[in-house]
Amino acid sequence: MKQLSKDQWRKIHGIRPPKDPADPDVIGRRPIHEAIVNWEIKWTTRLHLIFAPLAFTIVLMPKLNKAWYEVISSIPIVSWIHREFSGLTGTLYLCLAVGLVFYFYSASKIDGKSHSEYGYPININHVRSPKNIKQGELYPRTKLEERVFFADSAGGIWLATFMWFVLFGGISVLFSMKGG
Repeated sequence: MKQLSKDQWRKIHGIRPPKDPADPDVIGRRPIHEAIVNWEIKWTTRLHLIFAPLAFTIVLMPKLNKAWYEVISSIPIVSWIHREFSGLTGTLYLCLAVGLVFYFYSASKIDGKSHSEYGYPININHVRSPKNIKQGELYPRTKLEERVFFADSAGGIWLATFMWFVLFGGISVLFSMKGG
C-alpha cells in the first residue's frame, strides 16, 4: 500500500498550514522531538507487552492463587510492589494522579480541538499517535505545543508501564472488597 505524502495526509485530516511564525528555539529542538517520536514508535508496544503480564503476575495473580501469593511474598521488592498496588495505598493513588495529570494537561491546553492551529494532534477525544506525528511531520512549533508534546510523551510512557499496575491494582481492590 502506497503511503500518503505529508501534504496529502494533512489535507485528508483537515490540518491547515500554520499561519503564525514558529518559535526558533522550539524548531531548534526538533531533533529531540523526532528522537522521542521514533523511540515511542519503537518501544511503546513492547513496553505494553512487557508490563501488562508483569503487572498481572505481581499484582492480580496473587489474589487469584494463594500458592502464587506465597511466591510473591517471599521476594522483597516484588512483595512491596504487590502490597502497594493491590490495596488502596498512597502509591496507587500517586500513580493514578500522575497519569491523570498527563492526560488532562495535554487536553486542556488545546481547548477541545482535535488539532492545534499548527496541526499538533492531541486532545481528550483524539489521542495522538507517534506514527501520525511522524507521517504528517506534526512536530511542535510553539512553546505551548512543546509542553503538551513532552507531557503527552511522558503520559505515553506512563500508559505503557504504570497504567497496568494501576489497572490490575484497581481490580485487585475490587476482589478484596468482595472478599476474595
